[in-house]
This record gives sequence, structure tokens and C-alpha cells, in this order.
Amino acid sequence: MLRYIVKLVLLSFTFENVFCDTNYRLNTTITPSEYSVLITPYFDTADDRAFTFDGEVNIKFTTAANITQIKLHSEDLKFSAENITITGGALNSVNGLQFDEKYTFAFINLENELQTNIVYNLKIVYVGPIRKDLKGFYRNYYYQNGVKKWLGATQFEPTHGRKVFPCFDEPALKAVFTLTIDRPASYKQTRANTKLQSSIDLPNGYVREQFYPSPKMSTYLVAFLISEFEATVNMNGSNEFGVYTRPEAKNQSDYAFDFGLRVVNALGNYFGIDYYSTNSQIGLDHVALPDFSSGAMENWGLVKYREALLLYVPEVSTPHYKYRVAQIIAHETTHMWFGNLVTCHWWSNTWLNEGFANYFQDYITELIEPAVGAGDMLVTGSVYSAYEADDSPEAPAITNNEVNSPAEISGHFGTVTYQKAGSVIRMMHHLIGDDAFKFGLNDYLRTNEFDVGYPDRLYTSLHNAVVTYNSLSSYPETDITSVMSSWISKSGHPVLHVDVNYEENKITLTQKRFYINSSIESDELYKIPITLTTGLQPNFKNTKPSFIMHNKTETIDVQVKTTDKHWVIFNLQETGLYRVNYDMESWRLIAAALKGNDREKIDHLNRAKIINDLFAFLYADEVKFELLYEVLEFLSDETHYSVWNAAIRGLNKLRSFYLGSDALEIIEDYGLQLIDNIINKIGYEDRASDDFVTLRNRAQVTEFACKLGHQGCVDYSLGLFKRLKENGTEISPSLKVAAYCTGLRYGNADDYDFLWQRMSTHNVANEARTIGEILGCTTDKTQLNRFLVSMQVEDSPIRIQDLTVPLSSVLSNYKNVPVVLEALQQNFTLWNEIYTTSIDSVLSTIATSLRTADEFTKFEDWLNSCSQCSEQAVTTARRGLGKARETVAWADNHKADIMKSLKSLGTTTNASFGIILAGVMFSMYAKF
Repeated sequence: MLRYIVKLVLLSFTFENVFCDTNYRLNTTITPSEYSVLITPYFDTADDRAFTFDGEVNIKFTTAANITQIKLHSEDLKFSAENITITGGALNSVNGLQFDEKYTFAFINLENELQTNIVYNLKIVYVGPIRKDLKGFYRNYYYQNGVKKWLGATQFEPTHGRKVFPCFDEPALKAVFTLTIDRPASYKQTRANTKLQSSIDLPNGYVREQFYPSPKMSTYLVAFLISEFEATVNMNGSNEFGVYTRPEAKNQSDYAFDFGLRVVNALGNYFGIDYYSTNSQIGLDHVALPDFSSGAMENWGLVKYREALLLYVPEVSTPHYKYRVAQIIAHETTHMWFGNLVTCHWWSNTWLNEGFANYFQDYITELIEPAVGAGDMLVTGSVYSAYEADDSPEAPAITNNEVNSPAEISGHFGTVTYQKAGSVIRMMHHLIGDDAFKFGLNDYLRTNEFDVGYPDRLYTSLHNAVVTYNSLSSYPETDITSVMSSWISKSGHPVLHVDVNYEENKITLTQKRFYINSSIESDELYKIPITLTTGLQPNFKNTKPSFIMHNKTETIDVQVKTTDKHWVIFNLQETGLYRVNYDMESWRLIAAALKGNDREKIDHLNRAKIINDLFAFLYADEVKFELLYEVLEFLSDETHYSVWNAAIRGLNKLRSFYLGSDALEIIEDYGLQLIDNIINKIGYEDRASDDFVTLRNRAQVTEFACKLGHQGCVDYSLGLFKRLKENGTEISPSLKVAAYCTGLRYGNADDYDFLWQRMSTHNVANEARTIGEILGCTTDKTQLNRFLVSMQVEDSPIRIQDLTVPLSSVLSNYKNVPVVLEALQQNFTLWNEIYTTSIDSVLSTIATSLRTADEFTKFEDWLNSCSQCSEQAVTTARRGLGKARETVAWADNHKADIMKSLKSLGTTTNASFGIILAGVMFSMYAKF
């Protein structure tokens, strides 16, 4: 499952584990083998059955001990003891039924004992709701020619299967599922995990459709779709592949169809197991849904997506979405092997599913669609996100054994189990080499197919591969199990401090766990694969580690001086999950190289890394701003997308620290100085010679420049917006965000209404989402209030899963914070109802947006008086408030240093540059 990450900060606080309650777990006595499920839905009927369904489930199972009670999951389903039948073995009957709503269990008490070595059948007839919350079996709608069309979709991962049929809802309890759906005859053929086996008309205006038995799989992978969707289908013999959409979006599926076909074949070749060979009755359908809670979901044979993340229209969708569509299709298709064929035994090791999907979403995309630049996103997307989620003492390890309740399970689906795990897998790939990596993955999948995976099973397969290919022979006393397991079981990541003795050609390396608060001490040790190169003979292509660093401090011999001193750079292409901080002289040499004619000899990912690391070190008080200022001078001549991505990320965060401060203007002037040259080089107009990465670069640079008030960017964007509004002249996709946002920022109510109408009526979902993401660019209080109300009404053009997106957009402009606070306090009942499970994160996001003592006091007073706020919501909001206060304190403490540098633009000399670092590096090493 791909979790669509919205910029709601402190999200992880929502799911903090208070204790580990194992009462949420099933016992290990019963093992199901087969489910037969019959579902009959009622959509917008005129009676009390509207948006409910009738269900019947038959479960074949055995028991490992003699028992008189069956414990299984059931949530929000209605049935009684009279609706339950148990057959197999001696005659038996039900003499009692209890429900535990907290732990979502049903307990079925039996008259006689169930015996071992007998296959029993449990039949339950029940009724359930077709839900509104995008969980379990839920309702969804769209408009076609002005008519509201209802559909029924499903989302079971991680714990929502129990909302649709009573079941043993844990990933290790795999079984074969046979689905039968009675659908209204007015709907088209139901889609399910497997192909249709039979279909008969029923006398009540319904059609009964039975599907072939599924592969042996977990409950969370069961899926079906009841709709009037249309398909683009490819039939290669019995290998069925399709993309399903609402009829008016069918012509938007070309890219998803083409890429999806290529990626399933590429992954099958890489893993050594053809997808269609796993089950002869399974196809591969990709479905674009108007509303879907996650970004996408890897149901075996029936993959579901938010429409905006599956359908890409070149002349309409921004460049971001071409990459995102490819990435997400690759992510979900990877799950057909990692997650479906082999499934994590329990959610504590979600990374066995999600880490591999996160890695291959970019790795395989780079192999088959290199134009979208997915290879670099392994770093600027995954590694950078992993660093940010992993730099506090509270950061969890990738494997987290304190995961039991549904809330804890959902909370474990996050950056650490996705991006960090994917980055660790990438690091191991570079360590052992491609041949051994492929061999190990194939061995793991073959050995455990249709079964469950554990970390130890993966390590064993990789160990076998390393032995076969002799991959670690260069690293004495090193085995893949100890290296990889140390990263998986240990939280955090290291910073490598580099101290070069140029006279003796020796380098002393010291590792320490990196905290954003550098005053925290740590004795953690990591097994770090060390890669490096020097200015003497630069080689950034060889990412095979020179050695594995096991100790806190190690000294190595490296030729760094001939007649001249040469720079040295560690962690080539950021293939290792560690930051690097250098001594003063080394930083000076790197800065000089970046500003010289040989800048391109330093790989662009390492140029990006230098920026990303320096910003992190600035916030951790490991360097002063003068160093960052000196090194970043090279950006005036830099044009690469990934380097500017790191720079814009860092500069935006620095801006956020000084929102509402008199320092903001000079910080923005600094950004304008850095960005002016690249704007002139890439221009505002798309050229036939532009590759896709150039289009993405133009999009990010113009968005940032217009935000800072770059006059050329503002004027050009306003011109584009005016021509769109007055003449219908469409804007180039790479310039849309800049033009839309600038049009609102400098516009009026009429401009706002124009974009709102465009968002409400546009047929391309990611165009509507793009507009929704920038509507907060307006600073007009009247329009903001209209926006905050209109996005919460029934049938709002902002889809239910996207409600947090416009809120984040509004809060990204500090001038809007008072408006949001007032709207929240006056309408909290509505906010609480609309945002439901995400209200904790909403409150936290608002709290972290505050910047003044008066705002802190007003918000805290409101929290104290909020009778409708849950204890968890208040706790989460207070943590957000604490984060905001820390931000303000940091900004106040560093303001003088930053202003000193920026007010003397261009006056920093190499001599003063050396003095800057001397004290910093001394204090760093003194801590060891």
C-alpha cells in the first residue's frame, strides 16, 4: 500500500504507542484454509436497506487443540447465534455469542468440543454497512452527464477485512478465497481478485457472479469493485491486463496502460518469477477511483488507486504526475511479489512488504523509463525523507515489535517502514552487487511463495547469494545478516565526521548517531558501508564500498595530497544511509571545487547531498550559517534538478523558521540572488529540446521564484493566468503551479472563483488536485473563509481523502494562520466531523504553524477549553505547539548569525570561512 503523504507535520505523533496490548491478537489455535464469501449490496435504494449489504461467509478451518470457543474478527457486522452454523465432525451447535467491540472480536461458544485433525466449516449469515469512511466495503460516487453514479469499492489493509466478513484478520493466516457477488443488473461486471467463473441472472434484478478461487493469500488482499467503469484491456493469451476508469476518463489511461504492462514484465524478469505463473485464474487490473484512502493498494489482481495517481494526461497534468503515476504503479506492482506472494508474518515487519516496494518503485522505473528521473528520487525522495523522520530520540526502528492494535498497526505504515527501509535495501544492493542481490531475492521469493516472510528468512536468502557470488570477500569478518539486521533493528542513522591529515595522507573517521538536537549523546554504533573518492582521481560511479566501518573511530590511508591538496568526498551517490560532516579544510576544498570549472566532476547527487547535509547540520548546531552561505555560492551556476531540489527544500525550511519575522525578507532576497541565474538559463517557455527532468526543474524553480516574489517570474505567471482566464489559453503543465498560485496571490475574488470553478468541473483529477493544492495562495480573508467552508460541505469538489491538502496549502502562508485559527475555533464541531481520524494531525499542523507568544497562548487556551477534543488530540496538538516553540527559539538564537552573513552578501572570505569552522569542529570532536 502506498501511503500518500500530505504535508501535515508531526503525523507520527498521532500513533505513538503508549503500551503494548497483546489482547488485540488472535490465538494460534485455529488455522483457516478456505473462505467462500457472498456479498449482496444495496446502494441508493428507497428503503432502509440503502447503503447496506447482506453477507454470507463459509470458512473451512482446522484446530491445533480441542476447543469449545471460536475467536475471530468482526467489526460493525450484525449477526446472532441463530445465524451461525458449524459442520464437520460430530454434530455441534452454537450456545452463545459475544462481541468485544474494543478488540473487534466475536466469540462463538459451542455445545461440543472441536477436535484436532478435522476440517470444519463455519457458516455465518450477517448484515453490514456500505461505509462512508473509505474503509472495508465503502460507497463512492462520481458525476456522469450531471447524474450522480454510485459504486462500491473496498479497502481492507491493514485491519478492515473484518468490516466486510467475519474472518481471521491477521496477515499470517493465509487462505484461498472464493468470492460471489450479487450485483444490480444495471452495473457492469464486478471486478475481483480473480477472473469471472460464472454468471447467472437472478429474478430480483440482480446478477450473481462467482469468481475463481484466489491464490493462497492474506485477508487484507481480498478486493472487489461494483461499478459502471469501463476498461482498456490487453489479452495476451490468458494473461489479462486492464485499466478501469469512470467512462469519461477512459481516454486518460494510455500512459498507465503502457507503463503498467512494461513494469509487470520487467519485475517478473528481475525477480525470476513471471507474475501470471503464480495463478492461472488471476489477471492484473488497475482501477482509478474518485475516492481512495491510501495513494494506492496492491490487492492481488485488482490494484486500486486514487484517480489522480493513476491517470496522466500529458497536455494537462503537471510533470510531477507523470513521475508519480509511474512510481506508484511500480510500487503496487512490486507488491505482487513482496507482500502478496510472500507476506510479512506480522505488521511489526511491514518493511518486508513496503521497503521493497519503496525501493523498486524508483529502481525499476529508472530501468524501464529513465526519462522521468526516478533513479535520483531514490535519494531526493526516499533518503532525504528517511533522514527527516529518523533524527529524533523517539524515532522507531524499522522493525517495531510493539505493534498490536489497529491504531498501532496503521501508525507503523510510515516513512521509517517505507523510505528508510527502502534506503537500507538500496544500501545492501550496492554492498553485495546486482547478481547476488537478484539471486537472494529470487531465493527468498521461491522459498516462501504463498507463505509468510520473516527478516531471518530474507537474511538467509541473501547470505546464500553472498556465498554463491563471493560478494563480501573483500570485507573480513563481515556477513550480510549482521550488517543488514543492525540497520533494521536499530533506530536512527549516523553522521560520519571526517578529519583529514593532508600532510600524512590519513583520514580519521568518527561515527555518531545523528540527532537534530546535537546535544543528545549516543553510544549507538552502525555498520557503515564506506564509499569515497578524491579530487585527485574522482570516480563517483564505483559505489562498491571500500570497507565496512564497525567501530566508533577508524583511520584510513588515502592519497589526498600531491603538490596540491585535493578534496575528498564520502558516501558516493548517497548509496549509504549516513550524513557526512568534514573538517574545516576539507569543506574549504569542496566549496572551492563546487565554485570552480570542475564542479561537474562531483556527481550531482553528491552536490545535492552536500546541501542537504549542511542544512541538517545547521539545524543541529553542528555548523554555523556562514559555512552554508559560503558553500551554497555555487548554486548561482548550478542547473541540475536534483541539486536545486535539495536547495529549495532547505531554503523553504529556513523560510518557515522566520515566518512573521523581520528577517524573512532578507532570507527571501538571498534565495532570489541564488535562483536568478537558473531562471535565466532554463527560461519560462518549454522548448522542443527539453527533456522531462528539465520540465520538472522549470516547475520547481518557477514555483519557488514566484513564491519569493521574483519580478520576472511574477510578471510572466500573471500573464499566463490572465490569458487562461480571458482567452482560454492553456498554460504549459510545467508552469501551472506558479501561474495559478501567483494569479491568486495577486488576484481578487473573481480570480478565486475562476479557479474554484475550474477545479470543480475539470475532467482530469490531478488537474483538480493541483488547483486544490494552491487555493491557499490567496491571502484574502473573505475568500479563505469561503474556501474553508466550501471544502467541508457535502459533494464538495475536494474529495474526502484530499481534505487535508487545501488546509496545508492555506497554512503554508503564514498570513492565513489567524483565519484558520478563527475558523477552527468557531466551527470545531464541523471540523471534528469532517476530519474524523485525521483531526489529531490537523490540530498538530495548525499548532506547528504558530510563531508568536500571543498565538501560542490563544491556541493553548482554546485547547484547554475544548470539550469535544479527545485526550489524544489535545496531546498531539500540545506536542505540535512544543515543536513550534522550539522552532521560534532556534530562529531567535540564530537570527543574528544569519543576518550577519546575509547583510554582507559576498564579503565572506576564505580566511573567515576557516575561522567559522574551527570552533565548530573542535566542539564536535570534543564530544567523542
